[in-house]
Amino acid sequence: MELPMYDTLLSLPLFQGMSQADFNSLLQKIRLDFVRYEAGSVIINSGDRCSSLAFLINGTVESSRQGMNGQFTFMEQIDAPYLIEPYSMFGRVGSYQRTYTAVTPCSFLMVDKQYIYTELGKYNICRMNLLNILSGRVQQLNSHIWSLDGMSLRERIIRFIKGLSDIQSGQKQLAIKMNDLATLMDATRLNVSKELNNMEADGKISLRRKEILIPALEDLT
Repeated sequence: MELPMYDTLLSLPLFQGMSQADFNSLLQKIRLDFVRYEAGSVIINSGDRCSSLAFLINGTVESSRQGMNGQFTFMEQIDAPYLIEPYSMFGRVGSYQRTYTAVTPCSFLMVDKQYIYTELGKYNICRMNLLNILSGRVQQLNSHIWSLDGMSLRERIIRFIKGLSDIQSGQKQLAIKMNDLATLMDATRLNVSKELNNMEADGKISLRRKEILIPALEDLT
């Protein structure tokens, strides 16, 4: 295996901190499937069975998800390296929650779920990394659900967008009608419209027809 690819694999969240000796031993026991996608290709559809660990090892993808009642569509861009929805592999549903499309040519490393039980689970560092990934996801969601009391309308809008985001930085896009956003924010349409225009005037967002573009999520707060 070429050194740059070797270093890339070791930088992936599941393998971080793993010794080279253990990593070499692991590579001999598991099957690694490398898949390349051209820009515009749909990589994963929402609802697809999550039967493999999908590592984005280079390139950029866009993830998109819809609200339960179709009230909105939320999109964000994700750069490599990144592990796609490891939390969707377990639990009652076991399916991907979002659709992933290649923004640029990109490459994925796929590791079948069976190897989590037969090989990856033998290494403490892999178990701890996976536990940290899953725990981090739960903590992130929990932080966005609670402590809404006393928040201003702008803070509630920001909290809503951050709660939809897997990556707490970078470009986001929210396609939603003003009336639907007002309902979700428990506010009037007029007040939501005014606040969004104030945020645009502050350079935090760009407004389009039925769409909010956030150039950099980290700049909202």
